[in-house]
Amino acid sequence: MWSAERVQALRERMGLSRSEFAKLLGVDARSVHRWEDPEGPRPKGSAAQILTGIHAQLDAEPHKAPQVLKLLASAAAVGGLAYLLMRLLNQATQKATRMDGRSEHDEA
Repeated sequence: MWSAERVQALRERMGLSRSEFAKLLGVDARSVHRWEDPEGPRPKGSAAQILTGIHAQLDAEPHKAPQVLKLLASAAAVGGLAYLLMRLLNQATQKATRMDGRSEHDEA
């Protein structure tokens, strides 16, 4: 579940204003403002999935944050591609993690 604090922390980690973050997610800036209000609604649907994907990617490869942001910003300019790209990046990360686990297991 995306708490208000968690949404704000991710946005700040990316160094984005609410307007920039909203554009990246394909939502209105007021939505981001409401999500960051502890009494407001929580992100859901594709917005929550995008947030989860961004968070996972940044945790998996924190040194690549500028590249991830650049890729997402480019995709957001085209429309709903940000969601698709984050899903693909997340799947690739999960696949690589599983393959690393197999390699370690095979070597043992």
